[in-house]
Amino acid sequence: MLGLPRRWLRQLTYLIGFLIVAIILLIVANSSNVIKLQDYIPTSLTPSFFQPSADSYIVDISINNCFAYNSGNKKCGIPGDSEGKYGKIPEDSSKWIKLDKDLLLGSSWIKKQFLSYKTVKSSVFLGAFEEDSDSNEKRDNNKITEKLVIIDIAISNPSQDSKIKGNEKLKLPKYIIDEFHSGKVFDDDAHKNLIDNDNDIKPIKIDLEKDKQNSASTKLSEAAKQKEFEENIQPQNPSKSDGSIEENADGDIVSENQEDGDIKSSKRSVETSRHELERMLYVPTKEDLAKDGWVYKSNGIWLRYGKVQANAVTGIDILFGEDAVDPRPNWNLIKDGPLRDIATQPDKKAYLTVRKGDKVNYKQAKYSPVLKINKNGKFKILQVADLHFSTGVGKCRDPVPSSSKKGCEADPRTLKFLEKVLELEKPDLVVLSGDQIFGETAPDSETALFKALHPFVSRKIPFAVTLGNHDHEGSLTKSEMMSLAASLPYSLAQLGPEDIDGFGNYVLTVEGPASHNPALSLFFLDTHAYSQNPKVTPGYDWIKENQLKWVEETHANMKKAIDAYTHIHLSMAFFHIPIPEYRNLHQPFIGEQKEGITAPRYNTGARSILNKVGVKVVSVGHDHCNDYCLLDIANKDSEEENKMWLCYGGGSGEGGYGGYGGYIRRLRIYEIDSNNAEIKSWKRTEQEPDQIVDTQILVTDGKVVNF
Repeated sequence: MLGLPRRWLRQLTYLIGFLIVAIILLIVANSSNVIKLQDYIPTSLTPSFFQPSADSYIVDISINNCFAYNSGNKKCGIPGDSEGKYGKIPEDSSKWIKLDKDLLLGSSWIKKQFLSYKTVKSSVFLGAFEEDSDSNEKRDNNKITEKLVIIDIAISNPSQDSKIKGNEKLKLPKYIIDEFHSGKVFDDDAHKNLIDNDNDIKPIKIDLEKDKQNSASTKLSEAAKQKEFEENIQPQNPSKSDGSIEENADGDIVSENQEDGDIKSSKRSVETSRHELERMLYVPTKEDLAKDGWVYKSNGIWLRYGKVQANAVTGIDILFGEDAVDPRPNWNLIKDGPLRDIATQPDKKAYLTVRKGDKVNYKQAKYSPVLKINKNGKFKILQVADLHFSTGVGKCRDPVPSSSKKGCEADPRTLKFLEKVLELEKPDLVVLSGDQIFGETAPDSETALFKALHPFVSRKIPFAVTLGNHDHEGSLTKSEMMSLAASLPYSLAQLGPEDIDGFGNYVLTVEGPASHNPALSLFFLDTHAYSQNPKVTPGYDWIKENQLKWVEETHANMKKAIDAYTHIHLSMAFFHIPIPEYRNLHQPFIGEQKEGITAPRYNTGARSILNKVGVKVVSVGHDHCNDYCLLDIANKDSEEENKMWLCYGGGSGEGGYGGYGGYIRRLRIYEIDSNNAEIKSWKRTEQEPDQIVDTQILVTDGKVVNF
């Protein structure tokens, strides 16, 4: 730098100054939503101080009833435009958003109950007010000068909250008390305040005659109770203003007898050390709550208002059941208590979940890892078939042993088994092959699906999803179910091409250990549900011709990259309903076949097309009590002879049927060895998850292995 000409140094100084000014302007413009850097720079590359503010903020919440016959009306159950905080704001700046979930879960024939929240665009809080469409006059800005938004939410649980000393009357949510308490600086003044407000300080003795002592203490107690009742708040610091209790300069308690006017003083006989206090939580008063921005709404919901900030509440949702979970990293499920006065079933109570800050893009690299064979040439896949999760804990169907049926909760028991296998196997990818939820027991499909996918999201394990015939029988359609699954962190699921039948037709590739070329291709197909023409072809639906054409075209587009892979490329396929060739049981198989094969009766030639694109192993679910791998040989003893393994994952969920011949729930694992172009498989059962069952090598050197 010292050796540079002055002219260069001057120009470099100008450049640095220009960059600093430009960065400051970008920060201001981005925070004011003048520009949105996320539209130009990936979120993963955007510095934290450049993170965009929310497009809108939530300013109010309302729960309203709606007559069942009118529930199809989008406005039914939504407050009027002029209702809620700030009143009426031009429609394009503010609106009520109704969660399309009946809080009663259809339990009432007369009414439905909906939660709505009111949003206001961020530009409103920045002063960009628009003209009122009715009067064409500039909107009066007085009502919104405070510019407050919801920054926190708490839910009360009276039966638990009332157990907190000093909270018996207000029954404030413990969350508010903890939050208020954590924000206090505990110095000597705060310590004194805690002492004075502690109702349970008993080591205070008054040196009066016994009868006057009893009388005075009784009057003190009654006065304190009367004051607490009238104000409905935690008793405040004793003061002379009420004419009954004061403390002199020496720390004496002075009592005034209202009957005879005599005043007596007494000494504290023991020291009230901060270490001897039984309660160290300060219960805020109504005034404290107001200063801190807390406001009670209804149904146990408390809202905290504050100035617009990055971590303000920007999303609200409802999940059901004590076992509900929210796998989304920036969402918080409030489990302190369910919403009150909601007439739902005991195991399906409504819980609030909230998002703070802006919506996160889960497709960024942090949440969407690239699949890759590890340095040892291995890649492990766990297939999870037929979880059959419910809204609420669900009931066990045909558990083994049968003696365990009483009081058996299906979903918690299934999760315990699944999580045990995840710990043992530590898979690189999880494939859910359909019927993640059992529609008829899942009036809120989102709750059930979140439970099914949470184990993988929480462990940061990539997962893929195909749909079964029961996934769309709850509150969400097939398109909505696949979209929801695809939207979550670590999900590699895709909705698939719009012009192809079904939802969830896609392919994933796993890179080789030393290159980006695909070492393994995984095809996922939607096998739909029931036959569209049951009178002609009863039973289940089939893979459509345009899906198979898409498979061929996709493989052709991948061929150049596949050919660039220096080892032998392998392919597998996963879907829910088996293809007709699964019925070829005259051929060798390993595993159990304890129920009929419910494949479609119409054959579109899916096996032939899959063989054409190199698929050596197909794995499905659907038939819970079958878990075999069948070696299917087509065109035997001819030049076109080809072999393919047709495998079942085996049912894993206690919420689905089972029990044929004492069938035990199980999970299937596949291990790919790219060094030997090998695919190996085994299973683990709920009864003995530590034991490996039916280990078999399916493919070696890229070729299907004979028995």
